[in-house]
Amino acid sequence: MISMGRLLIANTLSALVIGGAAFSITGFQSRIVPPCVGDILEAPSRSRRVIVRMSETTAENDPILTRQEEELLEQLHAKLTDEQAETSKVLGEALPSMNPNLIIKLRQAGNSSNEKIRFVSNCINKVLESQLEAAASTLKDLLEAGEIRKLDALIGKAAREGKLNVPFFNVLNVNLRDAAADVASNIKETDADTTEEGGAASRLQILQHVYTRCQEEMEKSIAPGLALLNRLLRQEQESIRKNLYEHYLTPQSNKVTTPDGKEIELKGQAPPMVKLDEFVSAISKTVEQIRTVENAGGTDRASAATMVESCRQIAKEARVIIGERYGVESDELEAFQQGLQPVFRPSSPDSPYIKGETASAQA
Repeated sequence: MISMGRLLIANTLSALVIGGAAFSITGFQSRIVPPCVGDILEAPSRSRRVIVRMSETTAENDPILTRQEEELLEQLHAKLTDEQAETSKVLGEALPSMNPNLIIKLRQAGNSSNEKIRFVSNCINKVLESQLEAAASTLKDLLEAGEIRKLDALIGKAAREGKLNVPFFNVLNVNLRDAAADVASNIKETDADTTEEGGAASRLQILQHVYTRCQEEMEKSIAPGLALLNRLLRQEQESIRKNLYEHYLTPQSNKVTTPDGKEIELKGQAPPMVKLDEFVSAISKTVEQIRTVENAGGTDRASAATMVESCRQIAKEARVIIGERYGVESDELEAFQQGLQPVFRPSSPDSPYIKGETASAQA
């Protein structure tokens, strides 16, 4: 079973990979605790819950906006105050293209002295709160499935309907932490009821299954490089990660299977399932998004460093496999190393791999 530390890192990174850095990954605060019933989770009421916590962080001072950000704010305010405008639709169209740094500034500006900033901030937070509540409802429905086969079917349906989004993974992440805390608490409480301990463990196991299946569904719809990175990040066993590198990043034997089940090997090799430059781009994009969130105040330095180090470890492991299969002096290995050098050894303090997307946009 994947460790909670690696799982939570992978889950947070997955939210960035799937939805970009537009959502802060700061801590949350309020709770919603609906029941969870069904054969898959035979546990006492303590573990039959879904929680969602909304970020209530506000900045003490008015946000400092660039001229471009002020112009965007004016445009957004004008659209939101239009009598015929629908807030959720306006923000649904605007948020994906907005700089994550600006979104986080506005999310934290609910007490701003600037009326326009305060108005836009409240609109954004209401929409995001609504999305998280919908995500909590989706997770609740999954946990009430009743048995594994039905659960898997519901996950597939949720993916097709676009419900496995960033808010959903944020809610799932919170519940994984809560379930892990329950397990840790029950282990420490030696006089705890054995059924209670088993219930908490069952909740954690079910949430881990939901997490894995949701990841698998989302990996079908994102770029191959990002899908592979996502899969590697949540894989605990080094031997399995090695197999993944070899399977996806290196040429494969060109075989066909006859009707009677025999394999015939043809001349030549099939190209890698994931191009090396696509994998480099996936790592680069993810590190940049981590730094964007960090510099916008969406996560602390230690958490960001841990996530970047996870990406660095993946790159180091992939480098070994590429060197073994292509050769240590191959063009493929050289291109892979050169592509990632600015990511993990940035030459400038203004690099997007230090400053995040803002630096990239201004370049």
